[in-house]
Parts: sequence; C-alpha cells; structure tokens
Amino acid sequence: MEERKTIFDYLGQVFMLFGITLAILILLCLLFGESAKEVSTMFSLGSKGLSVSTMAQFLLVSAIIVALRFLFFTDAIIKNMPMIGRTICMIIIVLITISLFILFFGWFPVEMWQPWAMFFLGFTICFIISTVVTGLKEKVENKKMEEALKRIKQEEK
Repeated sequence: MEERKTIFDYLGQVFMLFGITLAILILLCLLFGESAKEVSTMFSLGSKGLSVSTMAQFLLVSAIIVALRFLFFTDAIIKNMPMIGRTICMIIIVLITISLFILFFGWFPVEMWQPWAMFFLGFTICFIISTVVTGLKEKVENKKMEEALKRIKQEEK
C-alpha cells in the first residue's frame, strides 16, 4: 500500500530537483560561463554565477516537472496507461516545456544546433542516470520488503 503524499513531500521533490539542476548549472557556469555570457541569458553573469531570474526560471521548471511526475506516475488521474506510455508521454511533455522555456527566456540561441545538441545530450544523460538511480532504489526497497515479509512469516511459525 502506498502512503499518501503531503505538500511537503512534493516541495521536497521540487527542491531536490532544483538543487541538482543548480549544481549542474553551477558546473556549466564555471566551465563555459565567460564564453557563453554573450549568447545565453542563463550565463548573463559569466562565470561569476547565476542570476536570480535564471534561478527562478529553473525553480518553476522543477515545479512543473514534479507536477508532471505526479500526473503521470500516480494513479490519481491516469489509471489505465502502461508505465512505458506514461514515461514516454512525460518525457515528451518535459521536452516541450523546457523547449518553451528556452525559446521564451533565451536560454540559448535557438538557431544554433550546438546548444540544442548539448541540451539533448545532457537531457539524455540525466534521464539515464535518474532511471538507473530509481531502479536501484526500487530494488533496495523491494529487498527490504521481502526481508520484512520473511521475518513476519518466521514469527508466525
């Protein structure tokens, strides 16, 4: 049985995603900030850091992604869609959402192919890492549940 989530669980997920995103952006800022500051609003401060508006935009993206995760990966709204379909739909909507942020906030020049290639590469790497971590976490949780079930059965005997 899945426990009911509270607003604090969702806020925790938003801030965890936001923190990971900012850590990646800080690294990118240190590596490419000075050379990217003329072409990207994300790196408007060069290697000195990230602007408040950029951080607010990424906080909003984090909140949207967590809301989409709730939409697609709980049975609260979508009940009969297979997991692979949910995952594909979520990936498509996340890519569309981030693309709209790129266009609207000028995160990088949309006419250049290199930033798009780096974005899709980064997105793919992050997706693979999060999938592996989630799978490992689920495996550990399943093992704990199996052990707990074995203990309960032993106590009944």
